[in-house]
Amino acid sequence: MHKVMIVDDNMTNLIMAKKALEDLYEIIPVSSGKIALEFLQEMPEPPDVVLLDVDMPDVNGFFVISQMKNVEKLARIPVVFLTAQEDVTTEIEGYSLGAVDYIRKPFTATLLRKRVDIHIKFVQEQKHNEKLNERLQKALSEKVHNIVELEYAIVEMFTSLMSNRSYVIAEHCTRVEKYMSFFLDSLIESRMFPLEEKDVQLLKFAAKIHDLGKICLPDRCLADMGDLSIQEKEFNNAHTVLGADAINKVMGVVSDNRFLMYAYNMCRFHHERWDGKGYPDRLMTTNIPIEARILAIVNGYDNFRTTNDGSEPLTHTEAVNRIRFWSGTHYDPELVDAFVNIERHIAAIRFDNQ
Repeated sequence: MHKVMIVDDNMTNLIMAKKALEDLYEIIPVSSGKIALEFLQEMPEPPDVVLLDVDMPDVNGFFVISQMKNVEKLARIPVVFLTAQEDVTTEIEGYSLGAVDYIRKPFTATLLRKRVDIHIKFVQEQKHNEKLNERLQKALSEKVHNIVELEYAIVEMFTSLMSNRSYVIAEHCTRVEKYMSFFLDSLIESRMFPLEEKDVQLLKFAAKIHDLGKICLPDRCLADMGDLSIQEKEFNNAHTVLGADAINKVMGVVSDNRFLMYAYNMCRFHHERWDGKGYPDRLMTTNIPIEARILAIVNGYDNFRTTNDGSEPLTHTEAVNRIRFWSGTHYDPELVDAFVNIERHIAAIRFDNQ
């Protein structure tokens, strides 16, 4: 049963209101504003509606409602003022303090019942909507959780498949993910790359599958890049398109998925160059998606440190200097500067993964 608190210092009015409503609601009659505030604070479950006299000797109705609005569990209780006054200014003040209605004294039982019924139904509807919203939020949260789990599964599936084809490339992708993770965090901290937390995690996931297309390459291309024919090198370069095309097919089934969008951009564009001389689309400068520009630097760093073309791997300092030297040609100059600022941490990450 819904609860209605009636606050009035006039016992006649209090009894009349109680009799008018007691067959419909649980009534809490209170004879002063001060006692009403004490009751409201102590009640484990507050009333659904408060009928509140404006003019009372201890504290008036305006004071009571203003105190209620300062307490979280009381702030949303509908307050209906009871008054014998017909002063418009007073009525406006009551509404400005948060009252939902005014009932003039003397009132009839029928009028009081109708007006209270309106506000009780509103409370019911509000509670119903809140419960519905909670269920929707829970369902959405579960859906998001399931999507994140699926995205993680996709990444791990690729890692497993790549490990079977080439342990070297699988390890490379794992290191690149770690570099990307730290680099992204530093860019966000410096406000160079404003992103929501959920997008940051998606970018980190996506970085690990940037070489997805290499699963399609023959073993010879995966084993030794230094002894490939021109045709084989061109086929190797096609790993960007092969990976992106695979993701694009999934995007046709799963629409509006940011993880897939980031993964597509990283797969296809991580070998583009700032000067437009990269592949596969010869994009240049800011036409290259920023996530691919960031990835290009950490991918380049790891490739310099672990070559598979027959040349000697570079030291950390040599790799960083190579990236500096290629700033403005291969890489975004601003991102290179940001990378150089954290290069000691990148070296530590690589050392931890050896």
